[in-house]
Parts: sequence; C-alpha cells; structure tokens
Amino acid sequence: MSFLDKLRAAQDQNDSWLCVGLDPSSEQMPVGIDVFTLNKRIIDATIDLVCAYKLNLDFYLAYGLEGVKALQDIIAYIPEHLPTVLDAKFGDVGYTATHSARAAFEVFKADAVTLNPYVGMDAVTPFLAYPGKMVFVLVRSSNTTGNDFQCWPSDKAPLFRYVTAQLNTLAEQYPDQIGAGVAATQPRDLIQIRSWAPALPFLIPGLGMQGGDLQQAIEHGVTRTGIGPLISVTRSIIYASQEQDFADAARAAALDWVSHIRSLKESYYEQTNYKRDSTGT
Repeated sequence: MSFLDKLRAAQDQNDSWLCVGLDPSSEQMPVGIDVFTLNKRIIDATIDLVCAYKLNLDFYLAYGLEGVKALQDIIAYIPEHLPTVLDAKFGDVGYTATHSARAAFEVFKADAVTLNPYVGMDAVTPFLAYPGKMVFVLVRSSNTTGNDFQCWPSDKAPLFRYVTAQLNTLAEQYPDQIGAGVAATQPRDLIQIRSWAPALPFLIPGLGMQGGDLQQAIEHGVTRTGIGPLISVTRSIIYASQEQDFADAARAAALDWVSHIRSLKESYYEQTNYKRDSTGT
C-alpha cells in the first residue's frame, strides 16, 4: 500500500486525523524507561486513535547507535497499516539527497519524510524515485524566526508562495507523492497555502505545547478530495505523565485530542453543508 492508501484507510478506520509524534527526550522520559519501551507502550496505547506516527530523526541521533537502532525497531514495530513519517527535514543537494532517500525508505523503511527545500528542488526529486512514498516539503514552519526567510521579500509575494507553486508543479508529475508541511501557528498563512494548493496533503505541526490554531487546521487542512491533514501532536501526549502511568496518560490525552478534532470537524461540516461522495469530492 502507498502512503496515501494507508492514510486514507487509517483516517477512516480510526475516525482520526491525529498524528502522534514519537520523540524521546531523556529530560522528559520516565525514570528507568528506555527509548524503545517508551515508544512501544505509547504505540500500544494509541494504536486505535491515530492516523499516523511521526518520528523526529534528531531525537534518535542524540542517543547515538542505540538511538538509531531503536528508530529502526520502532518503525518496524508500528503495524503495517499505519503510515510512518520520518521527520528529518532532509535538504541537501541531489547527490546527497539520493543517499538520504535510500536511508529513509530502504534502511529505516519509513512511508514518508519531511524535507527542507531551501537548496532547491534537487533536494526533493531524489525522494520521488520511490513510488508510493510521500514527501512533506516544509512550506511554513512553526518558529517565529522562520519569518525572516519564508516571508521574504514581501507579504504579497513571500518565498513560501513560490515554494508552494513549485510543489504544485511537481505534484502534477508525481501524483500522490507530494505534501506540504504547514504550521498551525501561522493560521492566516495556512489558509492562504490551502487556497494555492487545494490538492496537497498537509502535515500540520505547531499544536499542543506550541499553541497553534486547531480550528483553522481542521477547516483548511483537508484536501479537495477529502484527505484529512496529519494533525501532529507530540509532547502534550507522550509526556502527559512522566511517571510509570505514562502510557495510560498518553492514551487519555490522545483521546481528548481525537474527540476535540471530531467535534470541530462535525461542527464545521454542519455549518458549511460539507458533503463527500464515494470519491471524496
């Protein structure tokens, strides 16, 4: 199954747009719990509540070889029907990107990756040599200093608009392989990017601890064919408790997020008379 096939199926089966981030931090993990055990128990506790899992590469590299091995084992542990996103923000020239793509898809066996397009589209195209895999290209980040680059040179013609246009062009050549990373902390821009790119799936970080706008993520995250966004939440779920009950606390927090997302979806659809036929249109 392709990434999008898995995503559609998981969103329908679990009635969920929640993507749980699995980012182990030694400062926040319960005492006596290793990286693999933390993630295994989080997965077991939330498996029926998510549409995907996202794993940030840097958190695993911080543990050295042990962390890299844990990353491989965790991706292998996640059930095949649930898509995985390796959040690495790869972004180097084509020759290097070819090796990054091999690591992501052949070694770690992720279903999708995140990419930074700053060096140009040759940082993206090597990843598209893997049919069925998805690349979420960073368009609008959650950090405020990103404005220095992403909004240049003006509000009317920001750099992120040009990036979006490039992604639309690539998506015509590589259908169902291109998505956009768009932060919920920039709700006005999220709305604008959706209007520019109605067909691109969105990975939406910046919620939970970062205080992003969930309502706008719900209302403008869905594609014109009905593919819901990946609403990415990490710390407020996996570190809902730092005690030995962390898995139960994570499930309770994930359920709260799922319930809130469902409520906002239903309210929005009722207000707009949103309807979907069997094709999602």
